[in-house]
Amino acid sequence: MIKNTTCHSRSFPRILTDKAGAVVRQISTFGLCGLFSLLCLRSGAQPLARLVEEASRPAAAQSRFVRDPICEEIRVFRRDVRQLYNSRDFNELEKIAAKLRATKARFGNGWWKIESFYDSLECRAEEPESMWRLHDQIHRDWIAKKPESISARVAYADFFCSYAWHARGSDYADRVTAEGGKLFQARLASAHKIVDEARKMKEKDPYLAMVALTVALGEGPDKAEYDAIVEEADAAEPSFWRYDAKRAYSLLPRWHGKPGDWEAFALKAAARPDGLGAEVYVRSVLNVEKFYGNVFDESDASWPKTREGLELMLKRYPESLEIVNLAARLAYMSRDREMAQALFVRLNGTCVASAWRGPEQFLGAQKWAQKTDK
Repeated sequence: MIKNTTCHSRSFPRILTDKAGAVVRQISTFGLCGLFSLLCLRSGAQPLARLVEEASRPAAAQSRFVRDPICEEIRVFRRDVRQLYNSRDFNELEKIAAKLRATKARFGNGWWKIESFYDSLECRAEEPESMWRLHDQIHRDWIAKKPESISARVAYADFFCSYAWHARGSDYADRVTAEGGKLFQARLASAHKIVDEARKMKEKDPYLAMVALTVALGEGPDKAEYDAIVEEADAAEPSFWRYDAKRAYSLLPRWHGKPGDWEAFALKAAARPDGLGAEVYVRSVLNVEKFYGNVFDESDASWPKTREGLELMLKRYPESLEIVNLAARLAYMSRDREMAQALFVRLNGTCVASAWRGPEQFLGAQKWAQKTDK
C-alpha cells in the first residue's frame, strides 16, 4: 500500500566524501608542499591536519545534516508499539489506542499519533510470504482475544490493504499481472468487509476512514461514493487533515482524477470553516508533489495558498525542524526568494534529510536563497 509518511530517514554518503574531494582538488592545484606553504602563510604555524581541514572546508560545510527530534520521537513510538504487537501484548495495545483516541494526541509536527500507532504494525513490502502469513495470524489472534475491539479490526483491515498492494505492486494498472490483480481485488474485498463490520461497532476510530479511503483508492468507486467517505470522515473529525490529503492524492491523473482535480479539491478543503484552513492545502501539496519535478510549474498548485498554509504551520508547530525545511524547499521551488532567505536564516544550516530530495537540493537552495540578484 502506498502511504505518505513524514520523518523517513535518508542517508547522504556523498556528503562524507565532498570534503575529501576538496582536499584532493587543492593538492592537485598547488602540490602538497605548495598547499602546506599557502596554509602556513594564511594561518600561521598550525598542525597540518587542521590546516588542510580548514582549507578544504567549503561554505556548504557549515551545513549540518540532522534528524528532527520530533521525527526521532515518532520513530521510538513506532518501535515501542511494534514490540508490543510482535509479542502479542494485546492488552497494552488496546490501552494505548484507547488513550490516543480519547486525547486526539498529536506529535509536535501535527501528525496524529493514532495513525503512527497503526503504521507501526505494517509488514514491510520486502518481507517473504511467510512473514505476511504470520502477520495475518497475529491479527486473527488479536480479534479472537478482543472480539469487541475496534482497534483490532481497524488494524486487520489496514493489513489487508497493505497485503493487497503487496500483490499488485506499484506499477500502472496495465502492467499489473493477472494473478497480482486477482489477489489485489480479493484482499481489498477482505479489507472492505472488515471496514463495514467496524463501522457498526459502538466505539469509533478516526483511522478507520483512512483505511476506507485506501480501499476506495484500489476499488475505484464513483466520485460521489468516494466523496461521501471523505465528507463523513471530515464531519466526525474535522482536524484530521490526512483525510483531505489522501483524497487529493486519489484525484491525481494516475488514479481517479484529471488535471486540475486535486488542486480544486485542495482549495475546497482549505476553505472548510471547521478544518485547519490553508494548512490542509499544504498537506495536500506535500502528499502529491513527489509525482512532479516541480509541482508549481507542472500543476495548478497555488503558491500564495501554499505560502499562507506554511506560515500557519510554522506558527502551529514551532518545534518542528522538518516543517521549516519543507517550507524552505517549497519556497525555493516556487522561486520565492524572500521567504526562502528568511527560512534559511532560521535554519542556520540545519538540514533535515526527509524534507529534501537529496543534499544537493538543500545546498543548491541555500546558495540560491543567499543571492541578492533577482
